[in-house]
Amino acid sequence: MITDWIYSEEFAELEKGFLQWLETLNYSPATIASRKRNIREFLLYLERSNVKSMKDATQYKVGRFVRYLKRRENKLYGSGLMNASVNVGISTVNKFFEYLSQTGIPQVPDKLSYLNGNYKPRQVLTAKEIDQLYAASYIKNSKIKPKNKAMEGAIQMRDRAMLAVYYGCGLRKSEGTGLKATDIQIERRIVFVREGKGNKQRNVPVTGNTLTYLKEYLQIGRKILLERTPEPTYPDSFFINQYGAACSDQALSLRLDLLVKNSDSSNLQEKRPTLHTLRHSIATHLLQQGMEIELIQQFLGHSSLVSTQIYTHIANEL
Repeated sequence: MITDWIYSEEFAELEKGFLQWLETLNYSPATIASRKRNIREFLLYLERSNVKSMKDATQYKVGRFVRYLKRRENKLYGSGLMNASVNVGISTVNKFFEYLSQTGIPQVPDKLSYLNGNYKPRQVLTAKEIDQLYAASYIKNSKIKPKNKAMEGAIQMRDRAMLAVYYGCGLRKSEGTGLKATDIQIERRIVFVREGKGNKQRNVPVTGNTLTYLKEYLQIGRKILLERTPEPTYPDSFFINQYGAACSDQALSLRLDLLVKNSDSSNLQEKRPTLHTLRHSIATHLLQQGMEIELIQQFLGHSSLVSTQIYTHIANEL
């Protein structure tokens, strides 16, 4: 009979220590609960394979766990697990091996390789291309009349704030257009997302240039736009146009297209990035820089680690 109870005292202690270790790394309770399910399944699999101690966990037996996951029935839908779901289990096992190494456990198996994901290709910009978009926001139009220079500058500040929101903060398209001016909390260095997917709210930390661009637009550019509009329609919206009304996602998308054009970059023009491309790009860049996948999950507002796991494949392909 298959149970969910670990009989090996060593495995039970390792599981307990692993979860405590995750707590010290400031993993969220939800992530720790998910990791607990994953690592429990791995340790139970080892027990059923007649492995009662990590010293007996050969690379072959550990590797067979991936085969087991690929054949295991999805408890929600009845079919087999998708590769992305299998990779979540692999991610937990690899994290567990990292814990074992740091605690001095000898003969820790090599980390497991991830499966190729079943996902649609996602466009990602390079860090250089992101810099080119920001640089394009400073290009002045020589045909603009002097009296309209202030308005041009305000719109360019909004362009940089747009890049800061969708790249620097990794917001979804609707999350960005739904921002209120009060959601940009400069002193606390956070952006409050009140209209996240599934009506879930979150705080996104902001630092460096991202904070600078948001502050510049909020305190200077946005005020210029409001001053030019006697009766603004939606003065509480963060992104507003020259008429004082809230910017639509289409309007912001057109501004991004203009930045791509003004960048004079053939690569950018070939990629034709969207606002969502900026979100994919920051997630991939953070992963490449070594940020934990669970922290990226929180940053993006994903309810499931499976959604975030996709970026491991994108990063490996670049």
